[in-house]
Amino acid sequence: MNTSSKVFYLLVACAGIIFIPYLGAWICFDGHFDHNYFQYPPLVAPPKAGFSLLVFVAVAFLFFCIALLYLMPDIFGFKKTVKLPPPPVKRVHWPIWFWLGLVMWGSTLWILWAKLSEPRWIIIWADLPLFWGFALLMDGWVYVRTGGKSIIGRSGRELIGIGVASVSGWLIFEYLNFFVDDNWIYPKGDMIPDNQFTIYAVIGSAGLMPLAFEWYCLLLTFDGLKNRFSNGPKIRIAGWLGYVMLAVCYLALFFIAFYPDTLFTLLWVVPLIILSIVLEKLEIWTPFNMVKDGNWSPVLLFALSYLIQGFLLEFQNYFSAYHENGQIITQTPAYWAYSVPYVNVYHIFEMPALGFMGYLPFGTYCIIWWIVFAYLLNIPSNFTDPKHLDI
Repeated sequence: MNTSSKVFYLLVACAGIIFIPYLGAWICFDGHFDHNYFQYPPLVAPPKAGFSLLVFVAVAFLFFCIALLYLMPDIFGFKKTVKLPPPPVKRVHWPIWFWLGLVMWGSTLWILWAKLSEPRWIIIWADLPLFWGFALLMDGWVYVRTGGKSIIGRSGRELIGIGVASVSGWLIFEYLNFFVDDNWIYPKGDMIPDNQFTIYAVIGSAGLMPLAFEWYCLLLTFDGLKNRFSNGPKIRIAGWLGYVMLAVCYLALFFIAFYPDTLFTLLWVVPLIILSIVLEKLEIWTPFNMVKDGNWSPVLLFALSYLIQGFLLEFQNYFSAYHENGQIITQTPAYWAYSVPYVNVYHIFEMPALGFMGYLPFGTYCIIWWIVFAYLLNIPSNFTDPKHLDI
């Protein structure tokens, strides 16, 4: 199959993720959407299904199994890999962008946590220095640990490219959030005009996916983690099963507006599954190709990267506000909160404890979306080839 055909099929796959849930919702509501259905930012979520012990136990058990996979991979068939000692790493100084990132991230975080009302422009645009500052800080850390082989150390343009891809990659989730009746909301989003918030969200989301890549690169610098999942079960999905999974995923997107409480968790896994299978069918490399040979490291470490970063994001978000008698008091319009069915209990910061599981597929989605984006725009990347593991 030639490149033009592959680009066409990738665009069709992406278009399906966008238009199929809209078509389903249009049929569900007979073409008459509530005036708040596509409100952005969502300020208040519709009522959700109450706590379900059955759902909670099932999801908790799944989360427990995933934790066991990371902590005791031998239970799942992973074998220890004997590796030669790594060559000595060239000693390098902390790069200037590490210090720049530390100042950007640290000073912005201090302004938010001090609950200051000025400087207003920093508070309103806080996600930019928070996300990019931390990305620069992390890259500097990787730079020192690898002797200069960080993303910026190799080519800063790739980090910028990932940032550009992050905008469309994240806005897909903001869009799908409408169809599950707003699992996350921005209760103080009306502190600024809607159009300003939208611009803020678009620009700010550029910093989300670079964080996944920086954490991933850092995790690769620890040989114990890098090799921990490199010799596991070899899994290949039959060709027909891939098509069945595609059909099921698109069908789920069609019905997500009909059953938003029942299907809300699919928001985090369906785009990942669809794009991964389409890339596989088009014979475009993804980390899932390495699973066929038993190397799960890229898939599992990218997933772990956003579980870690997600915890930090929730931590930063929560302490940027006062919480008094169930009220949120903050100067930050981008402060977010959650409204999810069945498992909305035992919160860690604003997030229900089991909600952190959604960060795992999102972490792997980051690399898959970057591969799609880079292929569509013919952008060279170190992460579209298994050689990126030689960090």
